[in-house]
Amino acid sequence: MLTSGSDWVIMQGVEEGLSQIARKQSGSTNQRLVWNFPINVAYKSTNAFGWPQLVLAIYGYDFAGRDVVKGYGAIHFPTSSGSFMKKVRLFQPISSSLFQEFTGWQRGQPAEFVDPKFPSKSDGREVTRV
Repeated sequence: MLTSGSDWVIMQGVEEGLSQIARKQSGSTNQRLVWNFPINVAYKSTNAFGWPQLVLAIYGYDFAGRDVVKGYGAIHFPTSSGSFMKKVRLFQPISSSLFQEFTGWQRGQPAEFVDPKFPSKSDGREVTRV
């Protein structure tokens, strides 16, 4: 999902999409997953405030085979066009209490953000546990 400041307008391209499935080898100590998803978007703006960001929501399966959120991340777009290799640090929200965490675990609904663009914003970060 792409997010940007209020002055930025997408001239060409899509704002969100689904990509691929990637898996680590079981028993592997390597924590990397390769994500090859071409992004072709053109923006127009009158100032640099609110530089565009790519927001990632990573999903996976829990112990019962349910599709649950595994982590979120956000990264700013490069300032020039071309091919780039970027590292995105992922984080996962934590429930506000042990009871909510246990209930979420039972139901297969761990803590997640209501607004998927939240990782790219600074508002409300001081009250978020990750």
